[in-house]
Amino acid sequence: MQAAVADGGKRISVHLADQDHRILAVALSHVAGAAPGGDDVLAELAALRSVVSCGSDLAPDGRRVWALLDVAPR
Repeated sequence: MQAAVADGGKRISVHLADQDHRILAVALSHVAGAAPGGDDVLAELAALRSVVSCGSDLAPDGRRVWALLDVAPR
C-alpha cells in the first residue's frame, strides 16, 4: 500500500485472491506512468515471516505491488 500511495494518485485498489491455499494480496496505484522504484517496500515485505514471495511491476494502469502470504497455523 505504501508504494501505491507514494505514486500520488487519488485512489488505490486492493485485491485479495486464493492461490494454492495461500493469500495473494495486490495493491494497484491507478497512476499511469509511475516512476520505477519501491525496492525498499519489497525488502520490508520479504522480511515478514508470512510472505512466501512478493514483487512489483508497472502497467499502463499503474504500479502493482503483490505479496503471496502463507497464513497456515504454525
